[in-house]
Amino acid sequence: MLKTALTVLLPWIVVLTAIFSIGCRPQEQIKIYTVPRTSPPRSPVDVDAVTSELDHILVAILPQQDKAWFFKLVGKAPAIARQRETFKAFLATIKLADSAEELPSWELPEGWREEPPTSKLRLATLLVPDESGSIELAVSSLPLSGEWEDFLVPNVTRWLGQLRRSPLTTETIDRLAKKWATQSGPATVFELSGVMSSPGAGIPHAGAGGDPHVGMGLPPTSVASAEVPPEEGALKYKKPKAWLPGKQSGMRKAAFLLPGGGSSDEVVVTSFSAASPQMAEVAPNVRRWAGQVGMTSLADADIEKLTEPISISGLDGTYLELISPDEAAAQRAIYVAMVKRQGMVWFFKMNGTPEVVSGQRAAFREFLESVRFE
Repeated sequence: MLKTALTVLLPWIVVLTAIFSIGCRPQEQIKIYTVPRTSPPRSPVDVDAVTSELDHILVAILPQQDKAWFFKLVGKAPAIARQRETFKAFLATIKLADSAEELPSWELPEGWREEPPTSKLRLATLLVPDESGSIELAVSSLPLSGEWEDFLVPNVTRWLGQLRRSPLTTETIDRLAKKWATQSGPATVFELSGVMSSPGAGIPHAGAGGDPHVGMGLPPTSVASAEVPPEEGALKYKKPKAWLPGKQSGMRKAAFLLPGGGSSDEVVVTSFSAASPQMAEVAPNVRRWAGQVGMTSLADADIEKLTEPISISGLDGTYLELISPDEAAAQRAIYVAMVKRQGMVWFFKMNGTPEVVSGQRAAFREFLESVRFE
């Protein structure tokens, strides 16, 4: 019986011994050390100070026939903020000349001063007084050909490059664009910010010929893989079966590639405000398209012979077909219809090599007949 009692008590004796031994140890003390900093504490970021050091480009683009005029103001953020409304008021006085070869006219705000041109690209320099010192407004121009977005995107990308900013998508550029009034219709305005590169580091003017991304460190434009939907806002149409999906963007209401052609053989549907005479009137558009196929110096009588009336969704419009003359360096063909609707001008344009375009003439006319506006 004594053996049984020892068997039962032995585990408890071991446990009590362990507890007693632990309780007899000295308790560990918490020690605090003071270590000198190896670097000063980081001060909080002053957002206003950083923002005030950014460079801004405020630029307006005004199309005229086969040319686009640029009015570009560059300065630090506070200076541009002080001059923004004055710049807008200056734009409101701009009036295009009868010929695109002549400089537009304008009224200088109080204190502004005009300097002689400094280069072939800069046609005028306006000095804008500011408390930080005078800032320059440069006036220049570029040939305007092809689709408006194909002209716009590379130029915005060029300005972003000057500000050390990455390129933006066409849709983002479309959202950033503003419309400010001039005496000759609205100008497209952008305000971009960043840190300006050193002088001469900017990318030169980007024209509209060929792929606008080539030579700008960007990959060539790719063709969208998804088909353009058969309805885009107020527009409905029936796509010819042989037409392929084309390059899409926020500005293109529909786009198709022509069978048997390349990336430049396409049909594009766009729309613009009818407030601009350069977009709403037939003659300026015909002269611009004629320039794209190598036809120049068209008289009004020539335009009347080239155009014919067309009805699109019950609306009276204008239709014409243009083909490059034999002596043109590059042979192109443009078939296009335009119609006004609710303050907008709609353009339905098929362009490419003459062989491909002429082969799709019947399909293009059927496409136009299928167009309906809600």
